[in-house]
Amino acid sequence: MKLKLALISVFLVGLVLGAVVMGAAVSLVQIQNIGTIRSIGVEVYADAGLSQILSQIAWGTLDPGESASFSAWIKNTGSDAQRLVLWTENWIPTDAQNFLVLSWDYANSWISAGDSLQVEFTLSVDPDVEGVSSFSFEIWVKGVA
Repeated sequence: MKLKLALISVFLVGLVLGAVVMGAAVSLVQIQNIGTIRSIGVEVYADAGLSQILSQIAWGTLDPGESASFSAWIKNTGSDAQRLVLWTENWIPTDAQNFLVLSWDYANSWISAGDSLQVEFTLSVDPDVEGVSSFSFEIWVKGVA
């Protein structure tokens, strides 16, 4: 009887410790970020009225496997119609780019000089992310003729 009670006690302690360790592990994998916006030949805005230049996107805290989206408006400041190109640079830490993907819903359409269009940026975190608890990177948007 004593052996049975001892085994049950060890099992229950193990369950409690396991739950505590899992809770701590989950809080360690949450990822925070701010992406800095850079542009060439276009301007990126936070609002449809094109009154607030967008210089950063605060993605908030993301867990593995999650995504976050952010709307922006891009204005062609050139004198000719342009298409847009998107890329990222300067990842800190550099390994973060192996687990995070920035995409957008831009359909490769032409934007006339002076016109703007809405895009949605989406940041996705790989479900198997490791070693990244916070990061930063630059988001580049360029108008090309």
